[in-house]
Formats: sequence, C-alpha cells, structure tokens
Amino acid sequence: MTSKNLFFKLIKQDARKRIWYPIIIFISLFLVLEVPLLMTIDRITRFGNRYPYSISAFVNDNLFGTFSFPMVIVVCAAAVLSGISGYAYLYSRAQVDTYHSLPVGRSQLFWAKFLSGILQFFIPFILHIFVCAGIAANNNAFSSETVLCIASYLGIELAIYILVYSTTIIAVGITGNIIVGILGTAVLFSYSTIISLEVFILFSAFLDTYVTYTGIKGAVFLNGQICNFSPLSMILKLFSFTDRTLTDVPETIFKYNTSYIKVIVIAAIIYSITAFIIYLKRPSETAGKTIAFRSIEPVLKTMLVIPAAFFGGIFFSQISGSASANTKWFLFGLSFSFVILCILIEIIFRMDLRGAFKHKRQFLFNAVCTILIFIVFKYDVIGYDTYVPADAQLHSCAVSIQQLMPMSRDIYLIGEGRLYIGSDEYCMINMEIQGNPSVMELARKAAKENLSYAQFDYYEGIESSDIYTETRKKEENYRTISFGYKLLNGKTVYRKYIIDISDAETLRLLADIFNDYDYKMGSTPLFNNSYHTVFEGIMCENNFKYEMIKITPDMQEKIIETYKEEYVKLTLDMVMNTIPLGTIEFVKDTDVKETPYINYDVYTGKMNIYPQFKNTIALLKDYGFDMMERLTAEDVQKISVIKNYNESSTQYDVYGYSAFISSSYVTSAETHEENIKEYTDKEQIQQILDSLINSSFSWNISYYTDFFDNQYSIEIITNIDNTKSFYNFIKGSKPDFIL
Repeated sequence: MTSKNLFFKLIKQDARKRIWYPIIIFISLFLVLEVPLLMTIDRITRFGNRYPYSISAFVNDNLFGTFSFPMVIVVCAAAVLSGISGYAYLYSRAQVDTYHSLPVGRSQLFWAKFLSGILQFFIPFILHIFVCAGIAANNNAFSSETVLCIASYLGIELAIYILVYSTTIIAVGITGNIIVGILGTAVLFSYSTIISLEVFILFSAFLDTYVTYTGIKGAVFLNGQICNFSPLSMILKLFSFTDRTLTDVPETIFKYNTSYIKVIVIAAIIYSITAFIIYLKRPSETAGKTIAFRSIEPVLKTMLVIPAAFFGGIFFSQISGSASANTKWFLFGLSFSFVILCILIEIIFRMDLRGAFKHKRQFLFNAVCTILIFIVFKYDVIGYDTYVPADAQLHSCAVSIQQLMPMSRDIYLIGEGRLYIGSDEYCMINMEIQGNPSVMELARKAAKENLSYAQFDYYEGIESSDIYTETRKKEENYRTISFGYKLLNGKTVYRKYIIDISDAETLRLLADIFNDYDYKMGSTPLFNNSYHTVFEGIMCENNFKYEMIKITPDMQEKIIETYKEEYVKLTLDMVMNTIPLGTIEFVKDTDVKETPYINYDVYTGKMNIYPQFKNTIALLKDYGFDMMERLTAEDVQKISVIKNYNESSTQYDVYGYSAFISSSYVTSAETHEENIKEYTDKEQIQQILDSLINSSFSWNISYYTDFFDNQYSIEIITNIDNTKSFYNFIKGSKPDFIL
C-alpha cells in the first residue's frame, strides 16, 4: 500500500471511529442555520409589514452577517470537541503503543487525524450552507452579493475552527490526562483575554490617570497592555468593529475587522505547526501523567499562580466595603490566594498530597515576582500617572473637560453608522488642538498635582455636618479632564486627571483651552462636516416652554452657520457666569410633534442659547420659536412653592461599621405639608415667575455654576390644559414674601 493510500485510509478509519461526531455536528448546524432561517422567512412572509427588512437583507446581513459571531461559539465548541476526541488516545499508554506500532510515521498519523477532524466538521457545514442558499434562492433572496457573503463566511469560520482546533491539540499534547487537558484547553483558549482583563482592572484600581475608550479601539480590555495571542482575544478582536446601518434594521450588523483576518489565518497556521511539533516531541511514556513536558512545568506554574493570585486580591478588595481598607484586603487576598494556589497546583502536578510543599525555590521566585508586580502598581514605579509627553513628541492633543460643553449625552457617530458614543470619546476621536501652550501646561500641572477623589473618604473621620459640608464644597470644585496625546510616531496616549477649578492658575489655563477654536470644533458634533446629516427638526426650549419646529435643509444650513459664528465667541467666563435662555437640539424624527420628547434620534445634545447669541435668537424667532418669550401671571392658575428641609442624618458604610453625617435639602411633600405654600395673587405670581429657572435644562449647567437655590422647589400650573412644570429659584432672586 502506497503512503498516499495509507494516509487516506487513516482518515477513513478515524471518521468511522468517530462517526458520532459528524452526526452531532450535522444536527447542531441544522438547528442553528436552517431552522432560524425558515422561521424568519415564515414570519417575514406572514407579517412583512412588521419587518423593516426583506428576506434577502436578512440572508445577507443577518444569517451571514450578524449571525457570524454567534456561529463562532458553535464553531469553537465543535473544534474543542474534535481536538480532544481525536487526540485523546495520547492519554492512554496502551493506545499510544498501538498507534505507534502501525507501519506509518508520526507525521503522517498526525496530519491524517488533523485533516480528518477538519473534514468531519467542514463537510456538514458546507452542506448546510448550500441548503440555506437553496432556501434563499427559492424565496428570491439569492444574489451575487449573497455569494460573496457566503464565501467570506465560510473562509472566516474555517480559519477560526483551525485556530481553536490546533490550540486544543496543543493542550492535549502538553498534558497527560483528559481532565487537565480540558482545563489546559480553556486556559490556552482565553489566557491573553484573562490577562488583559486583569491588567485593565489593576490599572483602573491603582493608577489614577488610566482611561480607556471602547469605540476607539474596540473591546476595552483587549486593546490595552497585552498582545492578543490567545484564540478568544483574536476572535473578539476580529469582531470588535460593529456598525449599525442607517436603516431601521434593529439588529446590529457585525462587520469583520478586515485588517485582522490575515492575523487569524497566520495564527491558525502557526498554531497548527506548533501542535505538530509538540506531537512529534511528546514522549510516549508520559501518557497518564499530569504534564507531558517537565521542562515547561515551572513556566506553567508561574503563568497560572501569579494572575490567579491577583484575581484573589481583586476579589477581596471589592467586597471589603471600605475604600481605606481596600489595600489591606487586597494584600490579604493576594497572599491567601497565592499560598493556596501554589499548594493546589503542586498537588495537581504531583498527583500526591505529599508534593504540596516541594519546589520551595520556585515558590519563592513566584512570591518575589508577585510582590514586585504589586509594588509597581501600588506605587506607580513606572511613572504612569506622572507621564506627560514632551512637546517635541506631540503632533496634536484632544481634550475633554467634564460637563463644560453642551454635549451631555451619548450621540450617534453618523459618519460611522448608528454607533452610540460618549462625549469624552467623541472628543478623543475628533479633536486636534495644535499651537496652544496652555494645553500641555495644564496637563503637566494636573499630572504634578496628582489630585484624586480618594481623599474624600466620608466613611471615616467625619464627625459633624459642618466638616462634611466643608469637605463636600471642596470636592465640588474638582473636575475630571481627559487628554488624548496624539504623538508623532502615530500612537495616541490617553490620560485623565483631576483639576481644581478654584485654583486661579488652573482656571486661567482652562479658559485658554475652552476659548480655543479647535477645542470647540472638536467637541461639537453639530459642526462635524463628515456627518452630512439632514435634520428634520429642532427641539427648542426656553425657560417656560418647549416646542419642535420643522426645518428644511436651507433652514438647517443657515441656523447652524449662525449659531456657529456666535458659538465660537463663547468664553469660559461667559459660560460660568451667564444663565442660558434655553437650549436647542437638532433631531431626525419629528413625527411625534404632540409629544416631542418621545422617539426621536438625538445627534447633537442640548446646545445652550445664551443672551449674547442675538442673531441665533432672532433667526429662531423667524422660524417660529421665541427664545425670549416668558409666562405672565395671566397664563398661570397657581404656583406651589415647596420649602425643602435640611436633612442631617448619620449614615453607615455597607457593613455598618464606619459612620458619617450627611446634610442635604430633601423634598417630601407627603410628610411636610406645612412646607407647601400656594400662591394665586397675580402680583406675587409675576414676581415668582421673574425669579425662576427651568429645572429641565438647568441641571446640565449646575455642574459648573452655582446659580440655583435648591432650598425651594416650585411647581407651576398653567391655564393651558392644566399643565405642570417644575423650577428652582435663581440664587439671590427669591421674592421677599417667600420665607
């Protein structure tokens, strides 16, 4: 028999021996491919008006788009099952002797089994895909685009299967029994993901300036400090780019990170070759032992013990319940977990309780490494928090100042699809400030001062409400400011700092940044030319009313240009010392004019209108909304003024050990009826109306101003459908007759 015939005979024998595997795969794929496809086609056919997409769109975008990622779970499970079942004979000394006594070389035996495991999955997979394509064609939902979707779908799933399959074989090759082999597969499959997650947690816990942005670089802990060398990391990276179409399709369409497909393919090849080398080098006599290669045992122990010990420290610090005790409990959890894990792993590797305290030198080595890593994080040995790049290294800088721009909510990135993104992250992507020395001067000042909210630990040491109030006032001057240093080498370094706006020099630098044209353009989605968004309306709100006004493209262009001209002249001093007249918000859907706060897409956030914006105010009036319009006493039935009471109470931490005294204004109309006063006199009503600020838009400027008197809550009942609105007094303007 020729070598070629023998090779194919080995493949057939393996297929007959594992006939159960392709049967399971065939049934599983039918349940996850044809069944959902047929059910969806049936629903669309019967209830087409309920679905904003056609059958062809579902086949292309969902079955071979969105469903690609869930299908990966099935592919990975199938690959693990195939790898363990195909090479489990390595765990039996008798079976190893039988296989190695065959008149065939180890290389041929390995590749025969390797190819057999791939074919037993991929042949049923292709058959099911053809059946799905036939179902689509029968429903007039098959096109040339479908062919491309199927081709990329098959290629990517095959690459992922081989990657996970070869990883499983590596785990089987370096272990000696099936239990340890399964555990080894889980570790190799997800190791870099777990380490990246742990690094993310440690950076967040110990380094004050650490910040990440998910939309910029994909999954938050996959793009930090660790390479994506494990299959799980690679798979998540491959699918880390998601996009929502601008149609009304509710499902998220997963787009492949096309630049990462080649990484998956190369990794699959490297892992396959590695599995082959390990198979060739594996000693036959190691069957039944815990580890097949004793030389890698110390490395495996270090890789397992140190990360697991730090997870123990994280666990205990999180359940400690007291910020000041976190470090103590972290150290306890770290030490306890380290000792227990060292003993446990030694017992597993030795398969003997007497081996628990062997290898003391390695125990000491791992202990020293663990202590050094803790010291690096705890005391910032690498200078992470104090790092600020030199001016010569900097290309540009992005800055996001907490609550000092109108974009106070998540928005859609129009240019990249319907992807929600926060205001900080938007600034990091779109802002490039150059030539403003105040930016780096403030960054260096903030890094040097290294302010932190951690000093405001209310759980201990506060024994009176006066001390609490004083501490709270100091904390209220603190703001978070984020920097994105875009370096000349192409990298971007992100840091967040705490600044004290009561410091005159800090406020001066902050004003220089805020007044910068590039800062305003980079932090305001409305002025982003890449969007090219056509809005259907503007949600307008002043102190006493709100209304949706519809606009045409010409009206949109004019209002944006007018607003921009006045907006760029806005200064920090004006923002912090001027009460806005109201807000405007550009929206996409105006079909619900009667209830304009429901079901519309927000793209800009609330844009403040200040009294100085004369041209914008005039233009809005031409469009049908008077920003200067005010209620008169004749429009009001009555006004209820609720005097909130100052509540001081002793509160405890979650375990009831440490106490602090809190003091705040509390509204409780049910239990303090005597604090409610109703006014119907028209003269008094007018005085009250002249002293109010609308609560619905005052909250977003209360973060950086002190305009409002929270001791009173005001409810106005108008003559128009008995509608109610809620207000606060402007500080210092409360009428004298209100006690």
